[in-house]
Amino acid sequence: MENKLYEKALKGYFIAVAVLMYYFITQTINLGLFITYRHAFALVLFASALLCFLIKPNIARGTAALKATLVYSSPLLITILVSLFIWFVGQVDTAVISRGLSSSFVYNNMVSFTLGAVAFLYIFGEKGIWYNLIAILISNILMICTIILQNGIGIFFSEFVKLIVTFADETGDVIVQAEIHELAFCLGAYLIYMFYKPKKNIVFYILLALTLFCFVAAFKRIGIIAIVVALGFAWLLKLIAKLKKDTAMRITIALSVMVVLVLIGYVGIIKLDVFALLEEAGIDTSGRVIIYNAVDKFYEFSPEFLGNGIGFLTYQLSTNMTVGVNAVHNDFLQYFIDLGFWGYIFWLVSITILRVCYFGKKGDVENAILAFVLTLYLVIVSSTDNTMNYPLLTTVLAILMIGNGFDQKVRNTEMKIFGHISDVNKSAEGDSIL
Repeated sequence: MENKLYEKALKGYFIAVAVLMYYFITQTINLGLFITYRHAFALVLFASALLCFLIKPNIARGTAALKATLVYSSPLLITILVSLFIWFVGQVDTAVISRGLSSSFVYNNMVSFTLGAVAFLYIFGEKGIWYNLIAILISNILMICTIILQNGIGIFFSEFVKLIVTFADETGDVIVQAEIHELAFCLGAYLIYMFYKPKKNIVFYILLALTLFCFVAAFKRIGIIAIVVALGFAWLLKLIAKLKKDTAMRITIALSVMVVLVLIGYVGIIKLDVFALLEEAGIDTSGRVIIYNAVDKFYEFSPEFLGNGIGFLTYQLSTNMTVGVNAVHNDFLQYFIDLGFWGYIFWLVSITILRVCYFGKKGDVENAILAFVLTLYLVIVSSTDNTMNYPLLTTVLAILMIGNGFDQKVRNTEMKIFGHISDVNKSAEGDSIL
């Protein structure tokens, strides 16, 4: 009885902290330097899991979670190492270095938000995937309820229907308030996971319906496109895997390599001013031509281009330029300008091929496919938005990539270390809901 009460209290506590993390998206705390609430709550989640580990350690879970965290967070390490090299070669001022490091460690620290994700997995195993989703839905529904209370339920749902019918061509003043980009992209990743691994469970259907509602209320067209494309590849690769797993694995890795090559070429296309040709052809690029022309002087599409160091382009846009934005709304161009030709390639490999190979190691083709399609989703939405810099999306992608099959990985780790499987890890139920 006491154990059940403790487990319920622990579940309630972690979900409550996560709700706060997902709810307070823009607010900051002044601690001499500004740290976002979401970053602080991610660290609270990790600190809470660490305290539980110190009181009653589960070595196998901790080991599996830590190893996955290091691999998933490797893009941050590459970003820092490449930037340090650029700063050393360029002999830049310490103020530039400080600015670049602070942007990586204080505002968008991939390690912190990954640790926040694996905190759920360490405490709850694969069930943590669903507890995290519940936290996102609670925070998003609270936001939507606030909008309804302020404007009226009739106006909200009339604009909601119009939004869907016109495919976001007509967006009302009320429904636009529900367009919380970061949470929308988080829910988009969950929709991929839920359609890829559906369950015949009433709780699952309720969560799916709520996830669809919150996602559609935000209605990010690029998100819908990304989901459709990702699921198309997921189902195709899943079908191939049923026929021959080895072939599916090789195709998945080959597709990851192709993504890297496409993203290198994407920057080359921008440099060739193809977006200007699109505008001339009557295709609206939402002002991106103006932005791309403004930053054109900062880079060359050449192996000799070393880059400027992380944080460079953001600083230039926010202080030294008059284009009216503080981001290029294209993560790949931003990282190319910051990290240079070769640094950009290393960074691309770390977010694509490395993750697919690690999470699909030992022939785990299901994990490899999931890692690939979630990466594909991230790549597509990042081509028009700055979603690489959305730390909450980092958390969601981490918990889905690391969490899929996590309980079995823990059992394998424990058998390798201790030669047996403990009762607590043996009884883990996988990603069953609640």
